[in-house]
Amino acid sequence: MNLVLNPDVTVRTRGVMEKCTFCVQRIQEAKIESKRTGTALQDGDIRTACQQSCPAGAIVFGDLNDPNSHVSRLARDGRQYRVLEDLNVGPSVHYLKIVKHEDQRNV
Repeated sequence: MNLVLNPDVTVRTRGVMEKCTFCVQRIQEAKIESKRTGTALQDGDIRTACQQSCPAGAIVFGDLNDPNSHVSRLARDGRQYRVLEDLNVGPSVHYLKIVKHEDQRNV
């Protein structure tokens, strides 16, 4: 039974919500490997667990400071919005609005 548990993730009791760490262990692992091999991290080298397991590819992770990265291009999309942005909290998570065809809007 212990083999099904991920040692990199803290298991909380039922009903306790854990804040997402954006898989910090994967980020650090990729940085260490990049430093060891002497190569620069490229866009898409780091994939979070949720991104890796999403079959629709609906989750994107990357460097918002790199204007050429995939996630940065999506953040500049006109459909982009951030929750609580009007409170000036500066969230790093961006969402894209769903675009529906004209005849599907009332569905």
